[in-house]
Amino acid sequence: MRTLCVLRVLCGEKSSHPGSQPLNGRGFTLIEVVVVLMIITIILGMVGVNLTRNPADILREEAERLALVLQNAQQEAILEGRMFEFTYSETGYRFSRLESSNGKNRRVPIEFDELLAPRKLPPAIALTPTETADSSKKSTDASKRFDPIVFDPSGELPVFSLALSIGDLFWYVRGQSDGQVLSSPLAEPANS
Repeated sequence: MRTLCVLRVLCGEKSSHPGSQPLNGRGFTLIEVVVVLMIITIILGMVGVNLTRNPADILREEAERLALVLQNAQQEAILEGRMFEFTYSETGYRFSRLESSNGKNRRVPIEFDELLAPRKLPPAIALTPTETADSSKKSTDASKRFDPIVFDPSGELPVFSLALSIGDLFWYVRGQSDGQVLSSPLAEPANS
């Protein structure tokens, strides 16, 4: 009943209860203020729960992003007729264009491209080839670099398998010979 009174006051209506005084000069009662604060607290609590991200979700999103970026690099190599190189460490990755001059390939790092710009992984995520993905073989040197992946303008995709991990959680990104780049929570994703 009191909440209806609060709504009436907010809408500018005067109280219709017998014996009540006009509410123009009075404020809200303590109960009314507490009810409104509880409603606001419940709403903010629900929003806060939805904003909290699960480590498994962060890992999945990063793996899906990496798969899309690698697929994009393959398509850029085909469209531009140039070789691209993907180099990575446990803490991040970058792309370079391989340009030939005098019979030698020269790496030109891509710095300002929207998709192919260097990316540092979130602090808890590690990126490794699947051969070293288990924790017993994991390097303690965060700057260790692994063999690069080269994207050829012919469209041939080298077969590769990378693992992203947060603690004991793993998500895999695999390049297949048919040109697909897939992300999966399984070490051996099914070919589709």
